[in-house]
Amino acid sequence: MLKAVASNTLAQLVAKFFGAGLTLLTTYYTVRLAGLDLYGDLTKIIVLVALGFTSIDFGLNADALRRSQNKLELQKRLGSVLITRLFLSFVAAVLLNIVIFTLPGGYSSEVKSIFWLGSLAIFFQGVFTSGNAYFQYNLQYWSSTLSTILGAFTTTTLTLYFLWHSPTLLSLVFAMTAGYFVSAITSLLLLPKIHEFHINFRNIYHTLKSSSILGFILVASVLSSKLDTILLGIYRPSSEVGAYGFAYRVFDVVLVLPVFVMNSLYPLMLKNIQNLLSTTLYSLGMLGVFAGITTYVLAPLILLIKPDLFLSLETLRLLSLSLPIFYLTAPLMWHLIAKNHERQVLTTFLLATTLNLLLNLTFIPRYGAPSAALVTGITELFILLSLLYFSRKTK
Repeated sequence: MLKAVASNTLAQLVAKFFGAGLTLLTTYYTVRLAGLDLYGDLTKIIVLVALGFTSIDFGLNADALRRSQNKLELQKRLGSVLITRLFLSFVAAVLLNIVIFTLPGGYSSEVKSIFWLGSLAIFFQGVFTSGNAYFQYNLQYWSSTLSTILGAFTTTTLTLYFLWHSPTLLSLVFAMTAGYFVSAITSLLLLPKIHEFHINFRNIYHTLKSSSILGFILVASVLSSKLDTILLGIYRPSSEVGAYGFAYRVFDVVLVLPVFVMNSLYPLMLKNIQNLLSTTLYSLGMLGVFAGITTYVLAPLILLIKPDLFLSLETLRLLSLSLPIFYLTAPLMWHLIAKNHERQVLTTFLLATTLNLLLNLTFIPRYGAPSAALVTGITELFILLSLLYFSRKTK
């Protein structure tokens, strides 16, 4: 068991090493060669696309894993998962293209007119994410890793090319979308034959109904983590959005470990293995403290990229203070989901999203990015305390 978990966690770490490493490389050159203003506009598009990614996740994979007793059952459900996710992708892309035209402030006409191209990545991510249900159930994350790496190399190659040949917002968004397209195609090629792949709206309805609570949990979770960037885009200049977005990119890289560990452990949590939660909390808690201290100490390295990135430095250090909390909330959340206590988790994240929105609306217009970083930590602390309370009640 430990060997399988370690191997698949390693596979995800390798994927993130290449994916996040290449992303940081392109971010480095984008900030240096194109400037914070252009990177800020790109960040506004990326954040809304990320909202689309989470909305189409909708807990479909976790629900399919929970309902499948063996590999054959999951393979039969894979077609329903994929067609449902493509349906969600269409809905999400349309809604987000409408929403972005209603956003005031720093959302320029150029950002709004180009967003449609970035929204195509939602469809490609839908294919890739659906394939991961099969890879996760069978602990075959190396297949997913290959898809991620090829997509990241595509985005990096195109981005660097455009950066050295008069970069524009349109070209950088195209590079991002092309990378997701390559990941989707690679994932499809690595999957077995998909059964029952046809449009059936009754089947889509039942699939969405089965995973609805998990879906709303994930949507509420990403809202609580992305509302700050959206509000920064409304109230603050693009350069500040870019500085915050750069710091958050680094923060996201450090956050991958608990996510990957839980991807590997969730199928095992469904089997009620004794002491799995306590062991995971202890291990991830220690790693979270180490990650927080290391990130805080190494944060000044940002200034090597561009000496005037003091706002990114300050923001990253404030974000690093909340890393141990993030490392603890992941296992608690998936433990409660495995125990069929999704409603308590949903309640937690809905309240957290409301708290996050109110605090950011209060402080971002006046204090900007640093306040957004502090609110991130406060929101995650609320989530941790709530999940601990509900976890104690389930014992």
